[in-house]
Amino acid sequence: MRAGVLGEILRFGGVGLVATAVHVGIYLAALPHVLPQIANAVGFVCALSVSYLGHTWFSFVEASGRVGRGRALALRFVAVTAIGYVVNAGWVALITQVLGLPSGWAAVLIAGATPALTFLLFKFWVYAPR
Repeated sequence: MRAGVLGEILRFGGVGLVATAVHVGIYLAALPHVLPQIANAVGFVCALSVSYLGHTWFSFVEASGRVGRGRALALRFVAVTAIGYVVNAGWVALITQVLGLPSGWAAVLIAGATPALTFLLFKFWVYAPR
């Protein structure tokens, strides 16, 4: 694996950890004040902002500079994020409804397979030179 790609993967993981911490932190802080789904939505939107800025200005900074940091990039980013959300929902359905396993097993796919998929979509579609 080239050093550049390894660096992108490491930066991608770091930004993902920060975005997750923001999502969970805001969710937990908001819970005493609003319904759980509202707390989750607020946390998700805040984390999405952290993720977009982090990936655009850190994880894929060279590529985003070549692509241009405009509306089209932001729309592709949101599309991939939505795909990731749907894929995660699919993992939960597969594990719990199809296979009948405890819901905790979905976390393995959510934490492993979905980030790999989103990394590839970011690298080869969102931040790919046009």
